[in-house]
Amino acid sequence: MLYSHPRICAPFPMTSKATLTERPPIVVVMGHVDHGKSTLLDYIRKVNTVAKEAGGITQHVAAYEVAHIHEGATRRITFIDTPGHAAFQAIRSRGANIADIAILVVAADDGVKAQTLEALESIKQSGIPYIVAINKIDKPNIDVMRTQNSLAEHGVYLEKMGGDVPWVAISAKNGTGVEELLDLILIVSELAEMKADTSLPATGYVIEAHRDQKRGLAATLIITSGTLENGMAVCAGTGLAPVRLMENHLGKALKTATFSTPVVLVGFDDLPTVGEKFTAFSNKKDAEVARTKALSERATVVAEAQIEGR
Repeated sequence: MLYSHPRICAPFPMTSKATLTERPPIVVVMGHVDHGKSTLLDYIRKVNTVAKEAGGITQHVAAYEVAHIHEGATRRITFIDTPGHAAFQAIRSRGANIADIAILVVAADDGVKAQTLEALESIKQSGIPYIVAINKIDKPNIDVMRTQNSLAEHGVYLEKMGGDVPWVAISAKNGTGVEELLDLILIVSELAEMKADTSLPATGYVIEAHRDQKRGLAATLIITSGTLENGMAVCAGTGLAPVRLMENHLGKALKTATFSTPVVLVGFDDLPTVGEKFTAFSNKKDAEVARTKALSERATVVAEAQIEGR
């Protein structure tokens, strides 16, 4: 008999369709090594208006927001930026997805490679929509058509090429096509009708966790629904943190944050695991009660599994 371990803390609260509102998309960028994933993320990160207003970014972050003007309105997009897509893989292995949309980067001078196919398989298993970005069109003697054919040979049929997978040709190095890529992300997001509820306590996932030598245990969280604000408490796995020191991806202190926003929360009493679901509570006492109850339930399940296995 198989036993599944209950998740620590309470499950995500249910919501009413009447309170749902549109939320910004969360995007993961994947592809073969050296095909330009990091260059693309760096370009987007450096030129977006949010970064400019904050004076630029000098440190690595696990996720960040950009502002993009689409059809006359300023829209937000959140990008996950984790080496090796650790968060994406860890979360998917738990049967949940944090990313709404994936970007599959394929170099025009190199075509489909082994890690391209691995990334594609991960995207397909997650069930999320994806966009192909054919990169490095700034290089001499590149052949976009050859790359398109290479993708078709592996079951990726692009729009206007007999298929329905949206795509754009870009140069992550000089920015050609990047504006169009951001527009495409928002179009795909609109078609998917991504919505969430701001009236609930925040829920989401841990995408990075580390020990800050000066401030203690910290985790980067992405909120997928609800609102997180000072005075609340977060439970993520066995870790619990009061919401007192919360920052955005630029290191700016926040008093409140809502869905699709990546935040760094400092003050956990135990380091959360990447991919762990987090739940916010109105106060620390409620979070402690929920954690104690969940730990007790998990211990019971483990004990029953051990007895069954004898």
